[in-house]
Amino acid sequence: MDLTSEVFEVDDFEKAVELCYEQRWTDGLPVIPPTRGAIERVIEYLGRRPADMIGVIPPANRVATIENIAVNSVMAGCKPEYVPFVIAAIEAMLEERFNLNGVQTTTHNCAPLVTISGPGVKTVGFNTREGSFGHGCRASASIGRAVRLILWNVGGGYPGEPCKTTLGHPGYYSFCVAEDQDSNPWEPTHVESGFAAEDTVVTVTAAEAPHSIATGAGYRPAADVLYVIADAIAVLGSANVSGGEMVLVLGPMAAKNLADAGLGRADVKRELMRLATRPVREVKHRHSIATTHPMHWSNIVDPNDDEARVPFIRGPENLVLLVSGGWGSGVGFSALCPGWGALGGYTVRRRVEFPRRSA
Repeated sequence: MDLTSEVFEVDDFEKAVELCYEQRWTDGLPVIPPTRGAIERVIEYLGRRPADMIGVIPPANRVATIENIAVNSVMAGCKPEYVPFVIAAIEAMLEERFNLNGVQTTTHNCAPLVTISGPGVKTVGFNTREGSFGHGCRASASIGRAVRLILWNVGGGYPGEPCKTTLGHPGYYSFCVAEDQDSNPWEPTHVESGFAAEDTVVTVTAAEAPHSIATGAGYRPAADVLYVIADAIAVLGSANVSGGEMVLVLGPMAAKNLADAGLGRADVKRELMRLATRPVREVKHRHSIATTHPMHWSNIVDPNDDEARVPFIRGPENLVLLVSGGWGSGVGFSALCPGWGALGGYTVRRRVEFPRRSA
């Protein structure tokens, strides 16, 4: 196989790990040294040429190829069958509406959140129950990490220069969650978006770390659950005061509560749009973007009417809604990942293209 990556020879595994630190190939956590054999196994699985180009990753504007995607995926701990998810995520982030250059360099604390739905969730073995955002699952951890390492090594998203995120969050190491269709009382999120049920789809949205919401779904009516979720959305410190997109991950208890009340996906989104608002007299305290920006709230409501309500969700397409996580207690925990507001990181979806022989 004709690989073009530079080869480094070391005596043992420990030295290989340290070499990755010395060369700044890692974001701070150890990586698996990418041996030629491991890289070739990924490329052979994909059935692609190493030089095939996926796109140019900002802000360094270096080219992402099948070869360097394979290298970073090996470093992240991916099995070969995980890599199509990584490729789909990278392709989605390269769409103009996502504004990857801005996401990579902004002072805001957003990172690309990769959400996955469809049959591949079970085939690959994503954890969709307890701890679905967190520890213990190789698929979500390594796929999320591979995406981040590509943004690091190919895109040059180093903190300080050029990445100006003020604080960042743990999702800058890995940020991936999958939908649990068994607990989901509605159609899958990718079907809602127009894909076929048999498709496996990767969705990317630039978002903050998950904000836990104690919805009370185990003992409160749906109206109260929606009110609490809406209150968690409409906070003045959120960039979504300027619009943009967000991801709401409903725990299965909250989803069941709402579905049992006769609410579908569209109903939930419509009610949250109605409820997740703040009056002008309060929003005036929050400067988010210039008043001349076309997405400024003053273009939606009368800025002179103190009691007019400013919506934090401008349209149903601005709320990515999926079901994941453990059943938990009557508190009915869910999670909100606010977005970057009107400046970018908008949701993009891509169907995962698996090698034909493994379909």
